[in-house]
Amino acid sequence: MLLIQHSSRFILGISIILISILSIQEIKVEPSINLSDKLIHFSCFLYLTIISWLSRIIYKELWLYVIVLAYGILIEIVQIYIPYRSFEFLDIFADFLGILAGSFFINFFKDLYPKY
Repeated sequence: MLLIQHSSRFILGISIILISILSIQEIKVEPSINLSDKLIHFSCFLYLTIISWLSRIIYKELWLYVIVLAYGILIEIVQIYIPYRSFEFLDIFADFLGILAGSFFINFFKDLYPKY
């Protein structure tokens, strides 16, 4: 299990760097609600929630969810100051749904492997 934790920590660090870089890049999308953009937000935060839990950096699940959501909100706040990006509440909502889906996966996993 120690190997899983250390590997997950490395992957988490790389993932946060990549997501942070991609979140400030210029992307050409239509100004209307773009479903694929929301699906990307959902998927990224589902992934971040699961990989954060596997890394066991934060043992209290509630704090893990709060920190991952705070990261999503921080990204949106930073995008206010980038001319070609914008703040969207729907992105934060998609992030929240991804975290919620991740919490369901984590609880399912804990039922299968209670020792982890």
